[in-house]
Amino acid sequence: MQLSQTGSYSHIYNGVTHRCQCIKRGLTRTRISESYVMTYLS
Repeated sequence: MQLSQTGSYSHIYNGVTHRCQCIKRGLTRTRISESYVMTYLS
């Protein structure tokens, strides 16, 4: 029981960390594009 519980917990943890990484990647991408547009306009 405990092993399966920890396995599911690690699976959920991996999914959450993967989602956070995707969100961070998207934020950095939008920031880079924003800074690029600002420098291009100015």
